[in-house]
Amino acid sequence: MNKHQYRAVATAFLALVASFALWTQAIGKVALPPFRESTITLVDEIINDLFAELFEVPEVTVENLGNHFVQTVQKSEIAIQASVAPTPTPTPIPTHSAAPLPPPPPSELEQWELMRAWNIFIPSLSVRAPVLLPSMKYWSSQAWDMLEEQMQIGLNHGTVAYPHSVSPGQMGSLIIAGHSSPPDEQAQESLYGSVFAHLPEIAVGEEIQVQSAGTAIRYKVVEKNIVSPKATTILEQQHDESILKLITCYPVGTTRDRMIITAQRIDD
Repeated sequence: MNKHQYRAVATAFLALVASFALWTQAIGKVALPPFRESTITLVDEIINDLFAELFEVPEVTVENLGNHFVQTVQKSEIAIQASVAPTPTPTPIPTHSAAPLPPPPPSELEQWELMRAWNIFIPSLSVRAPVLLPSMKYWSSQAWDMLEEQMQIGLNHGTVAYPHSVSPGQMGSLIIAGHSSPPDEQAQESLYGSVFAHLPEIAVGEEIQVQSAGTAIRYKVVEKNIVSPKATTILEQQHDESILKLITCYPVGTTRDRMIITAQRIDD
C-alpha cells in the first residue's frame, strides 16, 4: 500500500471510529442512563492511540485496520457498560403477619349460660317475646340464690323457661316466667321489663303459641290462679300431659303474689 492509499484508508477508518463514538454518545443520551464523564475521554484516547499506532506500523493492511476496528469497538462497549450507573435493587420490605385478634369477651347471656331456645306468642294480648333456656347447673345443685340471679339476668332479655322444663309439645310441663313490671333499673331499660303486664287479662279458652324450629305449638288456657311466692309446687314437673305454665308477679307493679296461667296443648 503506497503512502496516499495508506492515508486514505487511515482517514476513512478514523472517520468511521469517530462516527461510532458520536453514535454511542447519542444512544447514551436517548436510550441509556447518563454516561460517566470519563466515557467520552476514554473514546478519545482510544482514537488517539489508534491514530498513533497506524502511523507507527510499517505496513498497514486492510486486515490490520479491521483488527484495530474490532478492538476499538470492544473497548467502546466496555466503556459504555462501565459508564452506565447500575440500577439499585430495591430492598424488600419485611412483612409481618398480624397477630391474631383475641376472642371477644363472652356476652352476659353466655356468662350465665342462657341460650335463646324458642319464641312465645299470645295473639289476644299482642305479646311476642323470645324464650331463653338456662343451663341446669344451679337447678341440679339446688343453688337457689344463683338460680334466681340467673333467671333475673335472662328476664332482661325476654321470657325465661325454668331449666327443668320440657321442650314445646312434649309430655310434661313447660314453665315460663316473665316480668309484669320492672323490679329494678336494669329491667326498666329492658324491652321485656313488662312483657307480661297484660297476662292477668287473658281469658280461659284463649290460645298461646310457642314457636320451636319454625313450628308453632298451640296451647289453650284452661286455668288461672294466684298463689304465694312461696308456693313452689307450681314448679313441680309431671309427665302425664303436655302443659304450658306462665308465671308473672301480681298485682302488676308489685311482687306480692304470682299469677299462674295454665294451658294444655291443642292437638292438631
